[in-house]
Amino acid sequence: MRNQMTLSGQWDFKIDPLNKGETELWHKGIGESEIITVPHIWQQDEKYLDYKGAAWYQKRIDDVSCSDENELFICFQAVDYQADVWWNGNKIGSHEGGFTPFEFRINKDLIEEKNSLIVRVYDPADNAEIPIGKQGSWYTRVSGIWQDVFIEERPAPYISEVFLTPIVDEERLELSFLLEGETNDQSITGFHYSIAPHSLGLEKWSQGEHFSGTVLMEDIKVENHKVTCHIKVPGIKVWEPSLPYLYELKISLLEGSKDSSTTTFGFRKIEQHNNELYLNNEKIFIRGALDQAFYPDTIYIADSDETIIKEIELAKEMGFNLLRKHIKVELPRYLYWADRLGMLIWAEPPNYVKWTPQARRRFIQGLKDMITRDYNHPSIIIWSVYNEEWGLEWDLDNDKEKQAHVQQSYELVKKWDPTRLVCDNSGWSHIQTDINDYHRYFVLPEQHNQWKEDVHSHIIGEPDKNFVPGFQSDNEPQIVSEFGVWGLPDVDKLKSFYNGAEPWWFVNQGEQTHQDDYKRPSTLFQNFDKFGISKAFQNYEKLAVLSQRRMFRATKALIEEMRKQSEMAGYVVTEFTDIEWETNGWLDFMREPKEGFENLIDFNGANGIFAELPTHNYWQGDLVSIDLFLLADLKREEPAQVKWSIVKENQEEVQSGESELLVSHNLTTHKNAIEFEVPEIEKPVFFWLKLELFVNGVRVAKNEEELTFTPSLEIEDLNMFVDVKDENFKNTLMEAGFSQPQEEISNSSTIISDYLDDKLLNHAKKGGQVIFLAEEGDKIKEKSMYTFRKLDLGESWARASSMNYVDKEWFGDLPLRTEMGWEFEGMFPDYVIPFTDYKKNSNNRTIHMFGNPSIAESADVISGYFQGWLGQNGGTLIEQKYGEGKILTTTWKIKESLSSSPIAQYILKGMIHNLSQKKVTVKE
Repeated sequence: MRNQMTLSGQWDFKIDPLNKGETELWHKGIGESEIITVPHIWQQDEKYLDYKGAAWYQKRIDDVSCSDENELFICFQAVDYQADVWWNGNKIGSHEGGFTPFEFRINKDLIEEKNSLIVRVYDPADNAEIPIGKQGSWYTRVSGIWQDVFIEERPAPYISEVFLTPIVDEERLELSFLLEGETNDQSITGFHYSIAPHSLGLEKWSQGEHFSGTVLMEDIKVENHKVTCHIKVPGIKVWEPSLPYLYELKISLLEGSKDSSTTTFGFRKIEQHNNELYLNNEKIFIRGALDQAFYPDTIYIADSDETIIKEIELAKEMGFNLLRKHIKVELPRYLYWADRLGMLIWAEPPNYVKWTPQARRRFIQGLKDMITRDYNHPSIIIWSVYNEEWGLEWDLDNDKEKQAHVQQSYELVKKWDPTRLVCDNSGWSHIQTDINDYHRYFVLPEQHNQWKEDVHSHIIGEPDKNFVPGFQSDNEPQIVSEFGVWGLPDVDKLKSFYNGAEPWWFVNQGEQTHQDDYKRPSTLFQNFDKFGISKAFQNYEKLAVLSQRRMFRATKALIEEMRKQSEMAGYVVTEFTDIEWETNGWLDFMREPKEGFENLIDFNGANGIFAELPTHNYWQGDLVSIDLFLLADLKREEPAQVKWSIVKENQEEVQSGESELLVSHNLTTHKNAIEFEVPEIEKPVFFWLKLELFVNGVRVAKNEEELTFTPSLEIEDLNMFVDVKDENFKNTLMEAGFSQPQEEISNSSTIISDYLDDKLLNHAKKGGQVIFLAEEGDKIKEKSMYTFRKLDLGESWARASSMNYVDKEWFGDLPLRTEMGWEFEGMFPDYVIPFTDYKKNSNNRTIHMFGNPSIAESADVISGYFQGWLGQNGGTLIEQKYGEGKILTTTWKIKESLSSSPIAQYILKGMIHNLSQKKVTVKE
């Protein structure tokens, strides 16, 4: 083993805002300074949170020794961004690149009894041509000596850049390494190698085959100091997530040098063909999470191995088998534990912003450095090059130069590492890729039909459309590598983590494109008591619980739709943890589980039982037929038992059944697997369909679906009048019993209308009630004082942060959820009444539109809409006084859903009752 002296620990630190350090010769001593601890991200100190530019570090080192035949190197694991290094006032090197290791040789003539190491770090404010990832663009910036530093003594020559390439089908390893340093005419005759078990998960693993041997240089080819040979390893165990056998290779040079090198590795292969992924020749389905690896206090580094282990174990508990390390070169220790615990990794380099030759040069160098450093990690199965054209200025479809660059980059990565899969431009238009991946953001249940259509038509149906025009798919595996919805954290819990203070990132640390109100945590405090939000949610804790419950419901439906498709090769959900203001994590920022954690594996595990429901809402007496989709981690198809039951909220079972069906690791579809008649009930209520899958008597999967059952609607004399322009809807109202012949309208009557003109306003002014069904928004020709905001109807990252909410108490004991779940299926609005300003995109232009907060201030907001941290507010059901009467305006799709949704009919009846002050009594 080489002798090492760690330099992590206390250093002197001093910022240089006027950039005068070099002029004033700070490399000879930085003078008055403060003491910090390396690894050091200077943004961790709030007084340097916004500091950009130069800073100086100094370390005093005694007792540095080195034998005459060896050499000394100063080794930095990562410095962001540019580093200039002096030893005892003598410059020994410069480096740029913020994520990967570099080193400089220390001339032994420079070593004194007492030594001074000085590093100038420069992280410029104008970083558009620097690979940065999301630090400083979306989240808090990272600057400084942010990974370990050490001095290492090495013989001459010494071993570097050891690469191990498993050739699984032939049970052999390709081994290559470089011989570097002065040889002093000493002859290296060969090397000895030994391979021994290293670990299996958390346990040390000593059993298994050991391999060793001696390789003579005369028997192999050596080119440009690079040694390459093949080692036979018969019987070696393969590495896979369920059994992550990790081995340790030690190389020792013979004669001429005493150097040795130790590397861990796993014996595995990854490949794709015929639209599927294979790990060690076995088909694998990716169940992944995007992981940006920011932390609530240490920003960009995990504080301990225990933290890393906990994260990976939590990921496995949630059913994940892969983490996509998003535009960040991950910490070596994290990758080591991914190897050891069996977590697959999709690695991705940090992006730059501005398309220039210098930016591209830096990016490609950083990409190569990442691959060089991490080549031997078996957990890494995919390299990305670009993400969503970041750095390509979102013009790949039209720019031939950029297309050529992306294709060349793909080919470069394949040359550097032909053993792994490469994704050229994750999520967006592809040129040449091993993975045809998509980034698709939908919010469910609101966009359930659009999501199904997108999966079937856009993704599965037309893979070529995910390529730049002129390029086409070659049957690559299809993966949705980004999707997901938000679930807000408990802000009081966050403050508690920060000792009662508001986190620095409550003021969004991103650049201008991330300063929308819904991306700022501080917006929550400004808006919670407005727009009916506090009335619906009562307090921050309940807001967090219901927001997370809504997130669970949406994510479950998103994932299950993909898992029902045999053509899909996997998915990567956004994301593993919350990151500062972005709260779509399955864990919160402190790595604590959100609501529903214990049930995530029901739809995200290797085994699964999924139901295809015609709807979630039924009339009593309906005959219900449900298809089932089954998965089990089995080597072959086997019989399985499916048990189902219909239960009430108190878990009382009202119906049940079971059947024997076939199941395997391939998706099996069973039509009409469950059939039942909805029982008679007294009032609309929630029920649950419970599902269980048993193999050989052991339950391997469970799941459940939310349902409502509703008795026939009875319409008494409601003193109402229908005045709608939509004749089809008028007929629907009549069939449902709402439309009743009336000779005249009294001043106290309630009028249902799909428009709002002076006649209806005068009716309200005289003491009448008007229910304005405004679901068609700005398409309505007569809508009086109302303006509407049309929500994004298709794929939308912004809308994926949104929530529809309702003050359910207003409707009494109807089965409604504050966070509006499947009971509103078919009723979710496409329009809202905007209370706050918003942006509208048209013809690639952004148009600023205006909201009207005074409406919310003067109305009773019964139901509303917000995005993210309670921004972008709008109303979807509001009650206003107008003269002596009232106007109830809703954008819920009552017209569209009345004939198909039992709950919609009861909701309309409730609106009529409440508006005429015959409010239903709330039942506890």
